[in-house]
Amino acid sequence: MKNYTNIVWDWNGTLLDDLDAGVNTLNRMLEGRGLPLLTTEQYKAQFGFPVEPFYRQVGFDLERENLHEISVDFVRTYEEFAPDVRLHREVVETLQSLREAGKIQFILSALREELLQPMVEEFGLSLYFSQVCGSDNIYAIGKVDRGRRMVGLCGIRPEETLMIGDTLHDAEVAEALGFDVLLYTGGHNSADRLSGKGRVITNLLQIPDRILQ
Repeated sequence: MKNYTNIVWDWNGTLLDDLDAGVNTLNRMLEGRGLPLLTTEQYKAQFGFPVEPFYRQVGFDLERENLHEISVDFVRTYEEFAPDVRLHREVVETLQSLREAGKIQFILSALREELLQPMVEEFGLSLYFSQVCGSDNIYAIGKVDRGRRMVGLCGIRPEETLMIGDTLHDAEVAEALGFDVLLYTGGHNSADRLSGKGRVITNLLQIPDRILQ
């Protein structure tokens, strides 16, 4: 692998271990609408960004309710499960190893920035990141435009940058921004889906092992 200068992290599913919260939130919403529930495996096989096609796929009727109403429901329901959310176990050790090696680290997330930044601080991770960039809306539309603004604002050289995420969308964002990508199987998409889009890792501690060789 290249000797990257910059590491751009996804948040939900990659650093934050919130897969169960995501599945439980979705199933609570499906149950309230009389729709079939999903197993974790079914969720990982279908979840994606933007979320509107995903909602349609699992049964939401977007002719009867709009994306805003569903997004508000998601945020409200997710908050019920949020107290149980933790970081993946290897996060701090991985971030520290990369920091000691002089890597410049960023977060690029579809989560609203006003929610993202306090969470990063609450978990004691602020010292590891030069910039924490989230969305300006609740619709989880995607991260490409926000990523472009981050690249310009922070003077990031794409050819020196690795993005680490857990979804097919992270691979799409990396491609759009000119980043290389590593995809982590412990988040919101299945290993089978991710393996067709880039290099795959099963443990975050594999990252410094690869990058710092």
